[in-house]
Amino acid sequence: MYLGVPHWAVQLVVVGVVALVALTLQYVLRVLVVRWAAAAPHGASDLIRDRRRETAVAVISSTLRYLVFAVAAFILIGFFLHNVLTAAAGATLAVALVGFGAQRFLQDVLAGVFVLVENQYGVGDFITLEPTHLSGVVESVGLRTTILRNLNGDRYIVPNGQVNGVQRLSHGYRSYAIDVLTHSPDEAAKALADVIAISPIGSARFLRRPRVTEQHEVDDAVLVRIRAEVPPTMEWLVEQFLVKSLAARLGGSLAAEPLVYTLDEAAVHRYERTVVVN
Repeated sequence: MYLGVPHWAVQLVVVGVVALVALTLQYVLRVLVVRWAAAAPHGASDLIRDRRRETAVAVISSTLRYLVFAVAAFILIGFFLHNVLTAAAGATLAVALVGFGAQRFLQDVLAGVFVLVENQYGVGDFITLEPTHLSGVVESVGLRTTILRNLNGDRYIVPNGQVNGVQRLSHGYRSYAIDVLTHSPDEAAKALADVIAISPIGSARFLRRPRVTEQHEVDDAVLVRIRAEVPPTMEWLVEQFLVKSLAARLGGSLAAEPLVYTLDEAAVHRYERTVVVN
């Protein structure tokens, strides 16, 4: 007993105080990190730096959280280990925790470290994870988990150790080229204008209005090339809505079915530098 207070009550108070201090310190550190990020200058011309800063904030916050709770756990273990019997019980408990929980935890943490060191993805990237095929914008990257938010608002919390591969959208959107081979370019332009008039434009639709970027004669027809950009998961707007709407309006003036494809100019240029066609 201590000043007439039972020993178990003293231990209970110590546990409560340590837990409260750990939670308070973790909250204060998280607030300070978020304020540090908010105080940094933001601008449309510096999006890459902003995204890297948000990734750093998420990592620092996650690391501090684990560090605070680890220190609190060591303090409590040291407090309880006063005699041989308690020490043996504590050691047994520690071994059990390590055996059942630490293996998966360390696997997730090591995978998270490789994600950060290799810069596989960061906050703001749109990615698809393998083998789960979960897609979304990276909302947070921690040492143990990655949090994705789909465009419809759903959040996915994925342990880093379960990620076998990552598909990252390089530009954050899909850029399409639609080749329309027609006998009447004027009708093609009018058909495109009619489709644009009923097309949804915005952040989760066509990112900007589809437009004609190229037009030249091919034999007895004219090739009209149209460009369109859509967010990921909204590819159907081009592949189905836009193509079918154009085909329905042009009808007999089409010399062939519209051809839809998406190419990355940087990837194509690198490919052309490594291939020689005889």
